[in-house]
Amino acid sequence: MSVGQGRPDEGPSAPRMLTSVPWIVVMLGVGLLVSLLIFALLSLRQAERPVPAALDPPIYLPTIGAQTPTSAPPSGAPLLPIDDTPSPTATSPTPTPSAKASSAASSASTLAAPAAPLTGTVTARYQATASNRDWFEARLTVTNGSGRSQSWEVELLFAGNVKSIKASSSSGLSVSTQGSGAFVLRGTGPLPSGESAVVSMRFTRTGTGDQPGQCTVNGANCVIG
Repeated sequence: MSVGQGRPDEGPSAPRMLTSVPWIVVMLGVGLLVSLLIFALLSLRQAERPVPAALDPPIYLPTIGAQTPTSAPPSGAPLLPIDDTPSPTATSPTPTPSAKASSAASSASTLAAPAAPLTGTVTARYQATASNRDWFEARLTVTNGSGRSQSWEVELLFAGNVKSIKASSSSGLSVSTQGSGAFVLRGTGPLPSGESAVVSMRFTRTGTGDQPGQCTVNGANCVIG
């Protein structure tokens, strides 16, 4: 009888245990969720902490055509542009061979031909003044038209019938014979600028004729007549 009465007492304890099991599961789940939430909060805090980034070493790239200044200019000095363009070099023109040849030809022709009397240079004039069968007289006027004192020389060339000469001048004169009918007259001193020297001459001859075939003063032609 005692056994039969004990079974009814065990009947209500089983449902109690069954009813208490879900609460245990709920508590375990809540505890697990709280743990996960705490872990997540701690993880976020650690992520928010600033972590210093590792600095990479600087990389220098080579530049083409860059020039490093040797010295820095003063802070207050103005910067002036530098012109590296080379200055042109002046060159004298080279005469062409044709120009040289023409210049040489003109110089040769100038030396060969007697120069005509020009204004501003020494000039001379020959004039016959008297004539006889065996002699004749003439006057030579030499004028210095230049701006400075100059020496002078007159060459007279007659035909072969003119034999000798006698000449005189107040300004000083020397006479020489270069051959049959050729005479050279020179002033003994320079002729001042703007002044004239007058030479009186007397020639001996055989035959006729009282004018020279050629008369030059310092290489230029005289005036005859």
